[in-house]
Amino acid sequence: MRLLFFVLLAAGCAKPPPKEAPLAATLPATLPTSVPVAELAGAAACAECHGKIVDAWARSPHGRAMAPASSQSVLAPFAGAPVALADGAVTPSLTPDGYFMEMRSARGFVERRKVDLVIASGRQHQLYVARADDGAFSLLPIIWCTRTNEWIPTSLYQGGGLDRDLKGYWGGFDMTGGCFSCHLSQAYRTTAPVETRWADLRIDCESCHGAAVEHIRRRRAGRSDDSLRDLRPLGGREEARVCGQCHGFQLKPYVFPRAPDGLPDIFVTSLIHDALRPDGTQRLTSYQYPGHVLSACFRGGALTCKGCHEPHGLTARDFVGEPATGAESNRQCTICHRDRLAPAAAIRHSHHPMAPAIRCVDCHMAYSFIGDDDTRRQRTSDHSISIPRPRETLELGNPNACTTCHRERTPEWALAALERWGQRRATGVREWVRTIALARKRAPGATQRLLALLDEPSAYLRASALDLLVIQPPDASVVPRVAPFASDGDPQLRSIAIRALDHHDAGGRKRWIELGLADPHPFVRLETFSMVNDPGQLDAAAFERDLADTLAHQQPPTSGLVHLITLRHRRGEFRDALALVELLERIALPHERDGLHLPDVRERLERELKGTVKR
Repeated sequence: MRLLFFVLLAAGCAKPPPKEAPLAATLPATLPTSVPVAELAGAAACAECHGKIVDAWARSPHGRAMAPASSQSVLAPFAGAPVALADGAVTPSLTPDGYFMEMRSARGFVERRKVDLVIASGRQHQLYVARADDGAFSLLPIIWCTRTNEWIPTSLYQGGGLDRDLKGYWGGFDMTGGCFSCHLSQAYRTTAPVETRWADLRIDCESCHGAAVEHIRRRRAGRSDDSLRDLRPLGGREEARVCGQCHGFQLKPYVFPRAPDGLPDIFVTSLIHDALRPDGTQRLTSYQYPGHVLSACFRGGALTCKGCHEPHGLTARDFVGEPATGAESNRQCTICHRDRLAPAAAIRHSHHPMAPAIRCVDCHMAYSFIGDDDTRRQRTSDHSISIPRPRETLELGNPNACTTCHRERTPEWALAALERWGQRRATGVREWVRTIALARKRAPGATQRLLALLDEPSAYLRASALDLLVIQPPDASVVPRVAPFASDGDPQLRSIAIRALDHHDAGGRKRWIELGLADPHPFVRLETFSMVNDPGQLDAAAFERDLADTLAHQQPPTSGLVHLITLRHRRGEFRDALALVELLERIALPHERDGLHLPDVRERLERELKGTVKR
């Protein structure tokens, strides 16, 4: 987050302000929420008609995604043994009053916090949460690894320092816009006082199906109902929007109402992000959506999430709904790949003995460690359903299933084996993957390669190509190829195209900004406004609309308000900038206010306002 004080100082003395409307009178007293609280019923209300489904959900990882700390939910040993960290030690303990962690820093800072909440079902990790003094919820400094029965530092993922006075202090990381946005249902933050609230303390029915109060009211009245969209017949692209709202790394903490078709609008980061490898697989905790939508099974077939995962209990199943767990997992693949069904054919295909020795997923959905090492003790499966490509390991560093399993072997060994078996497709490098890797490095020729990707049928690949064009050297010849995307039906493609055109078309910049600010979708308007550094490009209506969009759709709206304050200051609108600072002082957490240096900003604005009044 930018430091407002230094931004304002860098801006220098602005022009005397024009006549201003009383903006302060229109600003909310507390933090608004875009979560439709009154329309949410909670999972308990759904159990009235859907008892068996709710029971299966409650036992699933979604139903156990977050819980109050109790003997039923806590998996770690809170046995009083200290856990050494680089900057001190943490001692987890259990008392009659609950679960606690005592933090002692190397510099002598000591604090003791009660564990309020538990995050994650425990398939790999369990994380522990405390409410900080300022009302925020924060991850405590150690994480329990359920597979290896050990504690690891939270600092492997985010700040986990033990000393309040030093950078990276664990209590300085508010989770409302992070873990809470997916691990529980419809979380939002309020102010006066600061408090985080939610509809359900788990990933509940309404997270996927939408707000259900009206649905329940109609059904109780014995009426037919179409207020909720039936998710059962969704195709792959529509279903990916439902699952991708959590299983895809979202661009910013935006919250939008459901689209007119009743499904979520999602805006997943593209392949420009280094949390993803160039082939779309996860390098960090960026989740499965990119790999899924880039897989050949999704792009050329009928693959859906629920084709492999029962949507409520989340157990593995095949495409026709039959269980497919453990040694039966091959059913998920052979239901379509019938030519691999016979054992002899499977052995010829894989060059390995089949189950229980090896399964389809071992080669085509291989596990790799987050960060490409085992430090975090967290593995993810390859949802791009790839074939092993050891040459991509050699050229680009992407893992391949052969050496992920045969860890003592080299990619060269795997490549030689595949060549010996005549597996030509597995011995090369995919051109689109090479393009993404080269574009990330801004290599010569990357621009033309990216333009070729704009013809790809995958909207996700097109979005990635547009995004990566923004970091290539400006080139006016790009404009005719990119311009049509500024009017595309997909708001994410429109938004990225406008950003690319702003970069490559210096002469037409004003036109592209105006197009984005007038867009019917608030995501495009917000993203376009965030690009503006020259307030002379904007009229008063643009400021008013962006403020409304920011308060309605950013949760929390801190970064959007910072940008508005900066532009108001540059326009010399000191009174309005001051009103926005006062709003931030009301709705920001104390540690956020400290990071923004708001008292210094207020003093500077008051001084400048006083000077212009005298003039």
